[in-house]
Amino acid sequence: MSSPVRIALVDDHEIFLESMVALIGNADDDLKVIWSALSGEEALDKAREQLPDVLVLDYTFKGKAIGGEICERLCREFPGLKVLMLSVSEEIAVIRETMQKGARGYTSKEIGKAELLRGIRAVAAGEYFLDQTALGKVVAWLTGGKGKPGCLLTDRELEVAKLYSKGPKIRDIAQSLFISEDTVESHIKNIRSKTGAASRYEVAEFIQRHCLSEE
Repeated sequence: MSSPVRIALVDDHEIFLESMVALIGNADDDLKVIWSALSGEEALDKAREQLPDVLVLDYTFKGKAIGGEICERLCREFPGLKVLMLSVSEEIAVIRETMQKGARGYTSKEIGKAELLRGIRAVAAGEYFLDQTALGKVVAWLTGGKGKPGCLLTDRELEVAKLYSKGPKIRDIAQSLFISEDTVESHIKNIRSKTGAASRYEVAEFIQRHCLSEE
């Protein structure tokens, strides 16, 4: 008989974390929770002592979307670690960020027990996993439906992106849109994060590639 899949759970809501431990603990014998953690730092410390096969990680900690950062740190230190991200968000930008930062799977906290366990087993087997809602979002994005790439950006971010890609200074963009320079800089940070662009040129390429320049 093969050894059970060793699972670690990371979430800053203690009651939710305890319920997850119980849920997986009452599943079949092929799954075993070896530890849980309430923060990214605690997860790093425990992973150094006992590395799990699969780490189930929450995306939002104390109201802040830092699960992606925690995932990136863990995957950098432990290249073989397989992460399944849990989130209340179904936004394509969040799914994209999660997978870019090393997660092998993404699933909503709203799914049922059976699908969650299926996701854990899939990730443990080296597969990529998206729950049905996330998969639908990705398919729509890839095929140009409601979730097309342009929808990664809000209307205001797209407005800023179009101006930013043409080369004006931050001050000029702010004056043109009647917003503060700090707000423009915040939008640009979000635009780069969502599109993966590292420069004005790459933002312009994103807009051109996805036919957004004439919207």
